[in-house]
Amino acid sequence: MTEREADYKQTEQYSRKRRSGARRRQEGVPFNEDFKQQLLPTRLGPALFWSVLLSLLSVGNPFLTSFATNIQSQNLYAGFAMQAGQSPYGDFFGTNGVLYYLIAFVGSFLGSSIGLAILQFVALLIAGVFFYKIVAYFSQSQETASNFSHWFYLFILALNFGGLYASIFALPFLLTSIWFLIRYFEKAVKDEAFILYGIDAALVFLIDPKSAVLWLVAFLVLLVYNAQHRQMARGFYQLLASLFGFLLIVYSVGYYTFVEQILGMAIQQTFFYNIRLNFGYEGILWTAGLVLGVLVVTGFLKHILMTIASLGQKQHTYIKVVVLLGFLVQTIFIIGNPNFDLNQLTVLFPYGFVMAVAHMKVQPSESEELEDMEGEEPPVVSYLKTSLFLPILACLVIPIQPIYTYFLQADVHQERSQIAQYIRENSEATDTIYAWDDSAQVYLQSERLAAATIITAEPYLNTEENQTSVTYDLNKNQASYIVVRNGLVMLEAVKANLEANYSKVDLGTSQLSLYQKN
Repeated sequence: MTEREADYKQTEQYSRKRRSGARRRQEGVPFNEDFKQQLLPTRLGPALFWSVLLSLLSVGNPFLTSFATNIQSQNLYAGFAMQAGQSPYGDFFGTNGVLYYLIAFVGSFLGSSIGLAILQFVALLIAGVFFYKIVAYFSQSQETASNFSHWFYLFILALNFGGLYASIFALPFLLTSIWFLIRYFEKAVKDEAFILYGIDAALVFLIDPKSAVLWLVAFLVLLVYNAQHRQMARGFYQLLASLFGFLLIVYSVGYYTFVEQILGMAIQQTFFYNIRLNFGYEGILWTAGLVLGVLVVTGFLKHILMTIASLGQKQHTYIKVVVLLGFLVQTIFIIGNPNFDLNQLTVLFPYGFVMAVAHMKVQPSESEELEDMEGEEPPVVSYLKTSLFLPILACLVIPIQPIYTYFLQADVHQERSQIAQYIRENSEATDTIYAWDDSAQVYLQSERLAAATIITAEPYLNTEENQTSVTYDLNKNQASYIVVRNGLVMLEAVKANLEANYSKVDLGTSQLSLYQKN
């Protein structure tokens, strides 16, 4: 036998061993071939209808931009600034993930934010489809899945009127990963699919970093699951596949931060404001009370208790533990963050609704035969009834923002438009301005960039570091105009610089004041 033939024979033996090992690994893990038979056809109607409606009501719609809240206006400004050549974290302060700002950049092409509304439609549609799949699987009822879908979107509308929040764009990947975990615990997923699971984790991490709690919790539950089933080697293989998918996206998107030289600032701004916990800040009792009120009104508090009580049934135990722990950990992070806003509760929706349907005994147990259920329609479950009709109160929140905006803040919006028009007519396109305001609308309407990294006086000036940053930027006196919202507390150093280097322009406004550089 020649040396070449010997090498070839050795290679063949090695290859056969690998194929044999792979077969043994798959044979040792029974694959649930009947899982697909338990799935009901997905109705696109609810997801399509609500995704269109919510996107039409988005502040990305140019006719509704004036409805934008402070955070929404800053998100719109991000797209405008990036179109002008600026970078997030470096040129303007940002607490969302870098991929979210790239989405804002793409959605702001052609000088309009309508692209963001279209991208939001896609995100909501995908989220709705997988939400429907999850509810239909647990309830085995298309009517129940449709009913839950309506309330899912109503809650999004109530807490996110106008949309464009990072948490909305993270929803599709949260729900696809929960659906993935459901299938895995039902033995209907092969290990190689964990690459897609890791990709989902990376996409959420790069859009809304705090939403990545799901994967941290699931990692612990999967560790326990694999240990109890004596398949730690398989679990290690799944971990490697997940890491491969995660790093594939992180390195691809992270390349942008290397090119723009903003990696360090991106890590500091996103993690410092999203991951840190501070239970000693002023107003934490108000935040905790508000969160508790939302949990009661949405019915989530009841479903938490019901899920805990149902753990003894030993049905869907692992996925129940994942969503229960994910819900509780997310709630702790929300309450412990001084920069609380109602839209942050959106990340709780996937967990809350899964708990609402997972603890219901609408499926046959393992000891029952599926044939016994043939010809019987499973009961239709109304989310409103199971939540004691409390979600009706949540719907009352929906009209509050537009009413508040147009009737109680009409004068402020009118004066912003008046000042923005004056700035646009009396400055060059390359001039910068600053708005000591609780909105970024002046920048958007005047089409002028901010002269400081932190573009508004709220909500990010609650740290000494940020106060120093905005004072340093404004002391450069690069702002041709400074707009001041009367009634907002101003830093003494900023106030002194304003009095020394700027003169007030009399436009007859009472809610805002305009100052021009001397």
